[in-house]
Amino acid sequence: MVRQSGKGLRLGMLLLWAGLVPERPVWANSQQAPIPDPVPAILSAALDLGLDDRILEDSPVLRRWLQNPPNLLEEIRNTPVLPTRLQAGFESSSHWRISLQDLRLGDRLTLSGDYRQSSEHPEVRQYGSEMRYFLAPLGSRFNLAPQLGYRALEQKNRSLSGVSYGAFAVLALAPGAADLTGSYSWVAPQEPEEGQATLAELTAAYAISPSFRLSARYSLRNSTLDREFSFGVGLEWIP
Repeated sequence: MVRQSGKGLRLGMLLLWAGLVPERPVWANSQQAPIPDPVPAILSAALDLGLDDRILEDSPVLRRWLQNPPNLLEEIRNTPVLPTRLQAGFESSSHWRISLQDLRLGDRLTLSGDYRQSSEHPEVRQYGSEMRYFLAPLGSRFNLAPQLGYRALEQKNRSLSGVSYGAFAVLALAPGAADLTGSYSWVAPQEPEEGQATLAELTAAYAISPSFRLSARYSLRNSTLDREFSFGVGLEWIP
């Protein structure tokens, strides 16, 4: 009788333990979903285009483009038609000039600066810098930019300097290769008795190689110091 009660006790303990312990959860038996292989999708896209598998294997750029197509329209809109350029040249009346034009600082913001001096009279010189903010994306064939900066004009015994403000325009005949640019600005002197000045420039440039361009420039300067116009030619280097 005691043996039967002992067996019954053990059987009851087993049944109780089986009821308390939960079954193995479903998620424990499920396997992790496999990561889709991008290669079949790329091969499918290549077959849709009628491309041979060997062409796809030999071209990592094509594989990348098929897997993640680039936004060509966005790249065209934001690739500057007017590159950053370092200019050096001569102007009439024995003047020489160096400048850095449209160094890109932001999405549509650029920095420009120039220095001009007479080779016969070193005390006759002009220098300044401007910041420009283009109203349209830099890839636009036609663009306008207000500009703000500082400019100084110096003669033998007189000088005029102050804040300069105006506008800049570009017309790209062939983006990066041929373009027309023009600017018009006013110089507000720090001292009212110095008078004021207006500066106008028109430049045409044409690429002779991927890194060099030839340019021609017409300039008009009208101030209380003097009135002068000049024509010059120069060489531009595109870094």
